[in-house]
Amino acid sequence: MIQSKISSKTYSIVLVTYNRVSFLKKLLFAISEYGWDFSSMIIVDNNSNDGTGEFLASWGEKKGVCVISSSTNVGHGAGIAIALQKLESLNNPTDYVLFLEDDSVPSEALAKILLNAITTSGYDVISPIGSLVKLGRRVSVNPGKGEIKPADFCLLDGAILRYEAIIKTGLPVTDWFMMVDDYEYCYRLRKKGFKIGIAHNTFHEILHAGGGGGFTRSTLWRGYYQSRNHVFFLKEHFTLFHLLDFILLQGKRFLASFIPRDRFQRLWLRTVGLWHGVTGKKGKTLDPETLRYRK
Repeated sequence: MIQSKISSKTYSIVLVTYNRVSFLKKLLFAISEYGWDFSSMIIVDNNSNDGTGEFLASWGEKKGVCVISSSTNVGHGAGIAIALQKLESLNNPTDYVLFLEDDSVPSEALAKILLNAITTSGYDVISPIGSLVKLGRRVSVNPGKGEIKPADFCLLDGAILRYEAIIKTGLPVTDWFMMVDDYEYCYRLRKKGFKIGIAHNTFHEILHAGGGGGFTRSTLWRGYYQSRNHVFFLKEHFTLFHLLDFILLQGKRFLASFIPRDRFQRLWLRTVGLWHGVTGKKGKTLDPETLRYRK
């Protein structure tokens, strides 16, 4: 059971979804069955066209649930920002914010484990997945059973943050659409003095339904945004370390792009991404579905 000293702590859930209604249903039905005692849940529908809106229309009638329907797909970071702004406007104070995504499977114990970890440790952020930032590489943090280890960067999916840290750090960037925005937010959290911890993960399964790894069609457009937004990060938080880190990481990714058969398309998208980063073209400048550029 959760210790009595944390039983009075409140938490809210933030979830951004886009075109994954089957996954979303499983997630929300599971949370409902678990009976988690959250104070509020903010769900942002990023202009889905697969029936998500119709499903959430009824789900939003549940107590403590607020559904926000975006008129356009603003991206993940902007979706989180919209949810956090709404959370602040509810005038319903919360101690922590729990972030979930529509392609993940939380265990029933997730909320209990994260609440216990963040209230009994010195960390301001607890996540199941994270890494240390080394020059030109990222080293995964792998805590043992019952351990929490420090990290420089973490995934927000399945993470819990002190609300105070969010208030003092501000919102995630809203005009990068996808990729690197969570990395940038973790950097700002640490700059404000907040500590990121990684817990031994027995409580959260991330499905990666978006196909974020390997040489898939998804990684074509992700490579573009990854390159472009890394330029934005470098411009916003320039240091010599960040410059060298940028050169090494981008160099490795360009070399890796020579491996698959569609190498020329991948190299071109990454190159255009870098150029758009230099010239300051933000927002959803590449359509993930058509791979066509937008003005």
